[in-house]
Amino acid sequence: MCLIMLFTALPLLLLVIATFSSSGDLNAKTLHLWPAVWTFDNYSRVFSGEASDGSLPPFLTAMKNSVVVALSSTLLTLLIGMFAAYACARFRFRGRDALLVSILGFRMVPEVVLLIPLYVIFARMGMINHKPALIVIYMAFNLPYVIWMMQTYFRSIPRSMEESAQIDGVSPLGILFKFLLPLSLPGLVATGIFVLLIAWDEFMFASIFTSTYDAKTITVAISEFSKRGMIDFGMQITGGLLASLPPIALALFLQKYIISGLSEGSEKG
Repeated sequence: MCLIMLFTALPLLLLVIATFSSSGDLNAKTLHLWPAVWTFDNYSRVFSGEASDGSLPPFLTAMKNSVVVALSSTLLTLLIGMFAAYACARFRFRGRDALLVSILGFRMVPEVVLLIPLYVIFARMGMINHKPALIVIYMAFNLPYVIWMMQTYFRSIPRSMEESAQIDGVSPLGILFKFLLPLSLPGLVATGIFVLLIAWDEFMFASIFTSTYDAKTITVAISEFSKRGMIDFGMQITGGLLASLPPIALALFLQKYIISGLSEGSEKG
């Protein structure tokens, strides 16, 4: 077990050490696992937006944009997806199974195929370089995940509880909010974190739909640490480490719900 933990944690440990290395150590012909001189220069340059070749996007602004886009798209996706998942899990209507398959089939379409049509649509709407464009796109592409995952959790809950509530006069929306959602909270949290990570790490749409510093996300900002044929490894490594801290902190804080949600999904799904 210790060997497995060492093998898993060693790359992350080397990544942290590399953030305190100078450009000379990172660009040396011989590999330096331990920096000759420890320095905080990479962190200061990341937050100041200054690299060896000029100005770069403000890192804190890009981080704030990623937080706004990822959280907003995740909350909207969960809000819309849980109603669709509830309908597919509890109501019987013609074409329900075909609808579920078509929803999943939409997500299997390569994103690059829809890139140009989406760009034309949002350009005519004047939404290029605006965060709502990314929020809508992420919501559309992540909605099938939420529907499929949440309808599995809803189906695992016995119907007898809902039937008793219906006898007492509780409406379908009341059953959803008072019974189903509290019982499926671990699955809702696990699904939300899964969608949040996808939105946080997305690069292709963010790089195409944003070109101003006020709209760029963290993934785009990190990619711009290489310019004019030069790659600033120190700033890329430091930016990547800082960008990974919010998802790691969120996962550690909600690990109880994640483990419970994934285990229940594997047992009942």
